[in-house]
Amino acid sequence: MKKSAASVLGIAAISALLLTGCSTGGSNSAEPAANPLAGVTAKELVPTGIVGLGPNGIKSGSLSDVVLTDAEVAQAKTKKFRVGIVMQTMNIEWSTEQVRAITDRLKELNAEVISVVDPNFDVTKQISGIENMIQLKPDAIISIPVDDTATAEAYRKIGQAGIKLIMMDNVPKGLEYPGDYQGMVSSDNQGNGAVCAEALAKFIPQGGTVGVLDFGVDFFVTKERMKGFVDWMTANRPDIKIKTQEFLDPSKSGQDAGDFLTANPDIKGMFTEWEVPALAIDQAVRAQGKTMPIVAVNIASDVANELATGGNIKALGAQVPYDQGLAEADMAVKVLLGGTVPNWLAFPAVPVLQSNVLDAWKTVYHQDPSSQLVDACKATKACG
Repeated sequence: MKKSAASVLGIAAISALLLTGCSTGGSNSAEPAANPLAGVTAKELVPTGIVGLGPNGIKSGSLSDVVLTDAEVAQAKTKKFRVGIVMQTMNIEWSTEQVRAITDRLKELNAEVISVVDPNFDVTKQISGIENMIQLKPDAIISIPVDDTATAEAYRKIGQAGIKLIMMDNVPKGLEYPGDYQGMVSSDNQGNGAVCAEALAKFIPQGGTVGVLDFGVDFFVTKERMKGFVDWMTANRPDIKIKTQEFLDPSKSGQDAGDFLTANPDIKGMFTEWEVPALAIDQAVRAQGKTMPIVAVNIASDVANELATGGNIKALGAQVPYDQGLAEADMAVKVLLGGTVPNWLAFPAVPVLQSNVLDAWKTVYHQDPSSQLVDACKATKACG
C-alpha cells in the first residue's frame, strides 16, 4: 500500500498508537498534587469520535474517500499536475509539515509544487499572493486563509480562473462546495479544545478561575477550539469561571497575556489556541515569578520540550499536519481527475501529555523526536 493511503487509513488508529507511549512514572508520579496528570494516560483524554462540525455545520466525511485507487495513481502520473500552495505562515511546524507532506505525495504522483506563498499572517500579502498564484496557472491550489472574511473575494477568483481549490482548516465566508472549492481538511478542532479543557480542569480547584487568551480574528479553527474548550467546561466543570482576553497580533500576545494576568490574579490556569501564544503566556507567567498550568493546541518543538521537562505547559491537543497534507494532495489530484471528495474531512484529536510526548511526536510528524526532546525526557524520567 502506498504511503499516503497507509497514512490516511491509519489515522483512525492514532489514539491506539499513543497508548504505546511511555508509561507515567518518575518524579511527577510521586507528586500527584503538583501534577494531577501524572496518573492519567492519553487514552483517558481521547474524545469519542469527531466532536466538532465543519463549516456550515457539516459532518466529517470518511478518510477512505480521498485515497487514490491504483488506476487514479497511474492516470495522475501521466498528467504531471502543477499545484500551488498558499499558507497563512511558514514559521510554525504545522505549516512546514503540511507543505512537506503535500510535496512528498505529489512527487510520488509525478506532480509538482510550483510555488509556496508565505504571507506571515498578513491579509494584504495573502491576497496578493493568491492573485500572483492564479497568474502562474496551476491546476490546483491548496490553501489556508489568514482571515475567513477579508480574503473571500480573492479565493473566489481561483474557481473563476478554472483552478481547483482545496482548503486547509478554514473555508472563506460565502464560498460554496463544490463550485468555489472542492474539499477541506482539518483536525477535529473542537475535539482538541475538549482535550485541553479536560486536562486543565484537573489542576483547577472547585470554584476556581481559568483564563483564555483567545485569537480575536475571524478564524474558524481557533473559534472551534475555543468552543470545544468552553463546551467541555460547561458540561463537566460548570463550577469553573472562565475569563477571556483577546489578542490580535501573535507576536505581541505575551504583552496581552501579562496584562491579563496582572489584572486577574485569581486565574489558576490558562488555555490558548495554538503553541505560539502558549509560549508567550509561559514567558509572561515566568516574568511575574509564578508557575501556572497552561494547555494549548499543537505540538511543536518548544512546547514539547517545556512539557517534557515538567514546566508550565502541561498538556496539548495535537493535530496531524503531515497526514493532513497527504490527504490534501490526494484530494487535489482526485478532483483534477474528475472525482469528488468530502466537503470536510476531519482527523481525530491527539492528546499529548508528558508521559506520551515521544510517541505522540512520532505519530504527528512521522519522524523521530529531536535529541533535545529525548534528552529532556531522560532528564525527568517521566516520559521514558
